[in-house]
Amino acid sequence: MALSNTFYKRVMSEETSGETTLDSPRCSCAQDPAAAAVAPWDHSAFFACVRDTSGQIVAVNQAFARKFGRTPAAWFGREFASLLHSEDRANWAALVAKLDAEPYRVEHETRWLTAQGWRWMVWEETAVVSPEGLSGLYRAIGRDVTKQRMSDEYTYRLTNSVGQHPVSIIITDPAGHVQYVNPKFTEVSGFTLEEVLSADMPLLREGHENDESYRVFWETIHSGRDWRGELRTRRKDGTFVWESALVSPVANGRGGVSHFLCLKEDITERKRLESQLRQAQKMESLGTLSSGIAHDFNNLLAIISGYTEVCLARVSGAGADEALRRHLHEIHSATQRSAGLVQRILSFSRKAEVRLRAVSLNKVVREFGSLVGETFPRTITIDYDLNEDLPSIPADPNQLQQIIMNLCVNARDAMPKGGRLTLATRAVSGAEISKLGADPDQRYVCLRISDTGSGISDEAKSHLFEPFFTTKQNSGGTGLGLSMVYSIVLNHHGVLDVESSTDTGTTFAVYLPASGESADPFAKAPAGRRSDVLPHGSESLLIVEDEMSLRRLLTGVLEPCGYRVHCVADGREAVRYIEDRQNVIDAVLLDLNVPELAGLDVYRELKRLRPQVRVLVVSGHITKELRSELTKLGQRDFIAKPYRLDEICERLRIVLDEV
Repeated sequence: MALSNTFYKRVMSEETSGETTLDSPRCSCAQDPAAAAVAPWDHSAFFACVRDTSGQIVAVNQAFARKFGRTPAAWFGREFASLLHSEDRANWAALVAKLDAEPYRVEHETRWLTAQGWRWMVWEETAVVSPEGLSGLYRAIGRDVTKQRMSDEYTYRLTNSVGQHPVSIIITDPAGHVQYVNPKFTEVSGFTLEEVLSADMPLLREGHENDESYRVFWETIHSGRDWRGELRTRRKDGTFVWESALVSPVANGRGGVSHFLCLKEDITERKRLESQLRQAQKMESLGTLSSGIAHDFNNLLAIISGYTEVCLARVSGAGADEALRRHLHEIHSATQRSAGLVQRILSFSRKAEVRLRAVSLNKVVREFGSLVGETFPRTITIDYDLNEDLPSIPADPNQLQQIIMNLCVNARDAMPKGGRLTLATRAVSGAEISKLGADPDQRYVCLRISDTGSGISDEAKSHLFEPFFTTKQNSGGTGLGLSMVYSIVLNHHGVLDVESSTDTGTTFAVYLPASGESADPFAKAPAGRRSDVLPHGSESLLIVEDEMSLRRLLTGVLEPCGYRVHCVADGREAVRYIEDRQNVIDAVLLDLNVPELAGLDVYRELKRLRPQVRVLVVSGHITKELRSELTKLGQRDFIAKPYRLDEICERLRIVLDEV
């Protein structure tokens, strides 16, 4: 230290007098090791500092003094490490401990407190070696790399962000040749950057429907404008993905385009949900349309059916025209089938009410199976294995047809090259299928529909009955069929099972409770007596019906039976008639879909003004919600259009005779 003190005293006196500098030839301290170590760097742009073994500074150059904000002399005796960031000291100490051994040199990048604040600096530290050996001094030569480090960090963050960005990024040159794709692109498409570059894939062309679309796209981005759109592109595995794309030109500073930046977001799931929403809206619209049509259509069917029955009554008996009677029977049968068709449409649109009655499952299977045989490809063989001793089941025939239709259509689609479709029925005990959630004490009837098709994977089976889940996206599948089957089975208090594996075919087993009785108190009563022996009465009836022909038909049938009939065409007229206490009313035949005032409101007014009057609700379509509301109000008697004349007369008599 004595040598260094002498050196600095001389330097300070020379700087004060202005007679000499550190690298002056006249510097009499040229042999001082500290002076010799720092002198060549005194006017360098690099920062130079010499310290002793205790870490105290013994010499610095002008650049160091300016950087750290003190004159060279002011640094004498200060701790070099006092300028170092506390988080970097341990690493620095471990490095400089190696300076006394070959190669007597270490490098480090650390943070230092300068006149400008904390800065990143790169230091090269060496032990000062004289001819006699180590001098006990260490020289540090450094430079400020803060800007470079910030640039590196910025580049790193940018690169890392692009690499981990949740959208696919493609960068091309002005000619459209790909220069870069990020990992998300590889994840979505399956192609790596190397594959894209080696094959020179025209990624900007991918997804455009035709050359004209691509030409417009190309003109847009070359004019300096952004292009946005949705593209359907093919993955490496051959499947397709929907992507929302934004392609932007990047200027080169000279008014030209240096490259194009393409951002693509995978919207396949969103497109699927949009498709499902459109399908749901379509089904809702179909249901609204169907329920609207059902009322008018069923009115027409009721008119045709009713007058046909009147005609049949007149041509019955000895000497009747047999051919005419047969023709009238065909007309009547056609109206009944038409009524079933309306119910099937409502069922498919999920607007139909579940109306249970005793049904022969074998009969439904045979009837629908014949339709399947006519419409399915001839390469599919249809077999039946029906147990003829099956008990009846309480079910809605239209919804049973929905089950069979959906399962048979799925089987057909699983056998594009042909195969065998088997429809089987049998009776089982609940104990046999208790693991499926069946009641062990209940008897069940089983419908099995089997195919020899491609089968269902384990992954697909876990989602099989979810609404909108489908494995037929490319062939128009909606994913509603099996969810509808599942819903119908649950509504019938049944259970459902499926057995399948890839390439071995599929078997769906539907188990429905067996019973010889109807499970619905509102089910149609079986047709009884003929219209020529209709039950008679003398009561006063109010018929609320908007269809004039039906009013005439009912009046023409009921008045000859002894009833006193008054008809109204709308709800408001009905309420006025009910309010007039001079009008005697024993029972009301109430259509729910009438103008001016809804049938439900008429019913409420009737129960408020004349609670003792009996009501038979007649309608072509009663929603579940409307029936529930009427049931809460105490209504128990319903009959559906189109109805048989003997049926409505018998039901009316039952309602009037109730105690």
